[in-house]
Amino acid sequence: MRVTLSGAVVALVALTLAACSNASTGGGRSSKQTSTTATDAPGTPNVASNGRFPPVDQPGVTPTEIRVSGVAAVTNPLGVKYASAFDGVQAYFDMVNSEGGIYGRKLVLANRHDDQLVANRREVEAILDQDHPFAVLPVATVLFTGADLLAKAGVPTFGWNIQDEWAGPPNFFGHTGALCLSVDCASAAWPSIAYRFHKTRVAVLAYSVAQSANCLDMVETSFKRYKSPAKVVFADKSLSFGVTDLSTDVKKMRDAKVDLVTTCMDANGMLTLAREMRQQGLNAQMFLANAYDPEFMARNAGFFEGAIVLVQEAPLETRPQFAALKSFVKWMDERGYAKNENSLIGWVNADEFVTGLRGAGPSFTRQKVVDALNQLTSYDAGGLIGPIDWTRQHTDKNYPLGCGAFLKVHDGKFVPVLGDPGKPFVCTRGVVTDVTRTSSFTRQ
Repeated sequence: MRVTLSGAVVALVALTLAACSNASTGGGRSSKQTSTTATDAPGTPNVASNGRFPPVDQPGVTPTEIRVSGVAAVTNPLGVKYASAFDGVQAYFDMVNSEGGIYGRKLVLANRHDDQLVANRREVEAILDQDHPFAVLPVATVLFTGADLLAKAGVPTFGWNIQDEWAGPPNFFGHTGALCLSVDCASAAWPSIAYRFHKTRVAVLAYSVAQSANCLDMVETSFKRYKSPAKVVFADKSLSFGVTDLSTDVKKMRDAKVDLVTTCMDANGMLTLAREMRQQGLNAQMFLANAYDPEFMARNAGFFEGAIVLVQEAPLETRPQFAALKSFVKWMDERGYAKNENSLIGWVNADEFVTGLRGAGPSFTRQKVVDALNQLTSYDAGGLIGPIDWTRQHTDKNYPLGCGAFLKVHDGKFVPVLGDPGKPFVCTRGVVTDVTRTSSFTRQ
């Protein structure tokens, strides 16, 4: 399993808010924001040649540019910085362009679309019908209702793979692979963490919305499937989004002598839970997969002291910083962009796109880029993510290597744990059957 709780949480919030947000989607109009760096009409001339490299007859390619479009939930009531994914892509493109671009052409993020949380299909239609880009990146959305259009069109697509739609299409490249949140894709990560931190009695909380409830089922199955001293002794997937009273659940958790708590909830839900745990004196460790937010953690430091946080990208706290992480920090700082999870995801999306272009060669096409990426057996964006075997990732649900960086909250800050210096990731393979064996965790 590559994407864990965070994807489920974001998706369920969208479904909860869709009804009240739908009125502002614009009646079928695209909310595209166009980059000022774009100067030529998309896709012209039909055969783009700059004299130094072979001509390329592809949408979005001119003699001087390779154009892409992206879509993000820029306007959202959740306060999530999805727009930062654009900044990550732009910073990476700036880095490549400063070195001469690709095949004599500059990389251009020509159009930035805001799907306003629930209008993804409308914006994808605008990308295909109006922009005609060579590729689509980033995709940093809550819902991905336009996925089938991009899959059918065969457009290389790169984004934050937190929806079911990322699994399957060969032209889709999620920043950590394909998604699997079903019970069939149980992961050794949870029982391994329980074992590593000597926890034996686990509680899992989730909302009643399908994505969150399914996430809880997956976590429960993970503990049942893999040999582990720990077991789930309390589970509740009946909670409503925005719940403010968890006193009954916490009392039951105390009665069950829970020593590890994990959730399929958003940050506000986790905070409500942490406050109630403190109120009732439940001194159980928290394991959170949707909490890598320095500002949030600093504001609420006292409630999360000692919590373990799972991150699927190399955290900024990695020491020493390796080359790819240094480049990200440098170019984000030079452009004045915020360094956060979404901007790092955008950066990874851009790196994978460029990797595909280089693999396709000077006479590149959309299909050649897709084919080149699908031959990679260990893509890791220079160490920014765990390795992906794209020869298997799209179709083999038994393959995925679940990788994450683990951080411990101390005084409101994140401190790396479990990984090695400069190598933040530890991985669990789906074929693991006994998490008490040291081989169930491999360092990357």
